[in-house]
Amino acid sequence: MFQPLDLPTVLLLHKLSFFVAALCFLYVRSQSRESVGLGFLAIGFFLVAMASTLVAVGKIFTDFEHCLALAGNFAGLVGYSIFWIGMCRISTQQRRRREWLILCLPVIVCVGLLVTGYYQSTGARTTASQSTTVLLLFAAAVTVFSDRVIEPLPVRKALAATMAFAALLSALVVIGILFPDVALVSSRNAFFVSIVCHFAIAVFVLALVKERAEEGLKRLADLDVLTGVLNRRSFSTRLPEHMRQGDAIVMIDIDHFKRINDGFGHFAGDEVLARVARELSVRVRPNDSFARFGGEEFILFMPAAGEGEAAALAESIRQVVSSIKHSIDDQNVVATLSMGLAICADKTCTPHALMKMADTALYASKAAGRDRLTVYNAEDFEKNPALSDTVRHAG
Repeated sequence: MFQPLDLPTVLLLHKLSFFVAALCFLYVRSQSRESVGLGFLAIGFFLVAMASTLVAVGKIFTDFEHCLALAGNFAGLVGYSIFWIGMCRISTQQRRRREWLILCLPVIVCVGLLVTGYYQSTGARTTASQSTTVLLLFAAAVTVFSDRVIEPLPVRKALAATMAFAALLSALVVIGILFPDVALVSSRNAFFVSIVCHFAIAVFVLALVKERAEEGLKRLADLDVLTGVLNRRSFSTRLPEHMRQGDAIVMIDIDHFKRINDGFGHFAGDEVLARVARELSVRVRPNDSFARFGGEEFILFMPAAGEGEAAALAESIRQVVSSIKHSIDDQNVVATLSMGLAICADKTCTPHALMKMADTALYASKAAGRDRLTVYNAEDFEKNPALSDTVRHAG
């Protein structure tokens, strides 16, 4: 049978777990500098590991035992504070100046121990440091968990739960010191289990970085590089297999876009294209899907809009965008829009059929002089074969 580990051995392993986790953070940071916060997590864990080293050195130099122990407490609390900063940064991928105020907490705690003289008591030092650790770990867990609303990555829940459990272990250590008779777990066992937590935190942080990178690649695959809106492939995957009655598709084309490219250059054309896409995307409804269909063409899917609402929205967008004056080489250039709108009039229809009708209506707008919206009406094309021939030759 294996003999249970004694407390000094557990504390040594506890310290080594911080070093190993910190090295993992540094390695990933060296491979991917885009993840903000990994360096702070590494520094924080190194400082926490250094804290126990200072306490151990104090056992050797007994004349400075209490001072070194207090210095170790300070290093550990600064480490957990920096760990909290790093966790906030890696969770939000943002830097905030006010987050540095958290470093006041270790100063306040250690100054309080020094002034009151409790720094000479091992129990008081441990209680103060572990209580502060509980607050910082729990705050980090809440931050990671709450940010799932903004960035719903699956690993967030596991990471937050692990840090909350680590905070619980530190809380049990405090309870064991304050109330030895009702201690739920020994300090040795609590520190031993926390070793697993440290490795789990490191694994879940690395998983967070990996999931975020994969999500970023997925977004890039779904977006048009030039305009930033959905590309044609991604738009097609968002369409239902069968359209329902009232669903609408609008085909949109920038009029005479070739003239802009030929007259002012392709860079100017790209700027016009990007701005038109931006103006269109911010004016569609939240549930609509908008994409660049190809070249200077865009497509808009409006589920359950109906002809009245769809035509009103498309016409208002056309008027706003067509009134914008693009400044190119000290000249004001207007890029008008031609639009074709098709409504699913039957109980169901296929996306391909509805897009084909919208495309026909778009070319009818071009044939009629451009800068206008045409609503597809099958009867108009059936009754007027000349109109269909004109549409086929419209450019």
